[in-house]
Amino acid sequence: MPNPTTPRKAQTTAESLLGDLPTVDPCGYVEARDLKQFGEAVDGRPESLDFCLVTVTVTGGAKLEVLFGTLEQAASERDFKGELVDYEDLRIVEEPGESVRCARRLVFTDLVTLSVSVENYSEKAVPSTEMCRIADHATKVVADRVLAKEVEHRRFGAKSVGKLVACDAVRASLAKVPGLTGPKAYEYPAGHQCRWSNDGEASTPRARLTYAVGKPSEPDGKDSVREDVGGRPTVIHKSSASSVSFCVAETTHIPFEDGLQELAVVSVSLPSGTPADQACAAVKEVAAEVWAKLPK
Repeated sequence: MPNPTTPRKAQTTAESLLGDLPTVDPCGYVEARDLKQFGEAVDGRPESLDFCLVTVTVTGGAKLEVLFGTLEQAASERDFKGELVDYEDLRIVEEPGESVRCARRLVFTDLVTLSVSVENYSEKAVPSTEMCRIADHATKVVADRVLAKEVEHRRFGAKSVGKLVACDAVRASLAKVPGLTGPKAYEYPAGHQCRWSNDGEASTPRARLTYAVGKPSEPDGKDSVREDVGGRPTVIHKSSASSVSFCVAETTHIPFEDGLQELAVVSVSLPSGTPADQACAAVKEVAAEVWAKLPK
């Protein structure tokens, strides 16, 4: 972990350092050249409005993904599992270690956090100490750029979903989600995501809306199919696992950049044992409300 230097100032909120949160370009926080000391580093294409990534192929051939940028709002310092360590005018917290992931959070004084993680999806094992060494360095790179206010911003067009507040897009259709009787919204600080559940946490039943960028999903004719939802072509994907029954609806909006598209993605998660078709029926109701509010 980086060592503390000077005492924190009274107000180093996310907005005071980052500026307009919805337009922050997370790909400006870390570049491949910042991580070349750890291996072959390559800038990744945007996969979200909220985070970006750099891949690092380390000695031994494992390809690690360094992800950074997602902003979340903590309710209190009790939300943090690790120790908060001062870093200049900010703080950094280590998240609990995992064998295939090492994560850090940059913490602003308003308890908005900016996540940095190193994840190993390859078949080759990488010691957690090595992943955390990369995570610590990447976190310092992000912190230094944030403190210097070297933050890049996107310019969204009039029809972009980047201007929308996800929590404002869903109202009546939440009543169609089985068991979601008193939905409480959790809004991500940049506004591109919103989650609804009965307790405001990630428990089921829950619904989520994400305005994103990326390559549109292609149906496989089995678990994912293309349907008309609310007058828009929509890919519906369903799955069931031991802990959750899950269904996703995705529609393509307008071109973004580098051949990517803006996307609107709705998901509904129901408790284990619930037929996936029930989750899909609900996700179509929510998606229809969201699609109707996309800029024309």
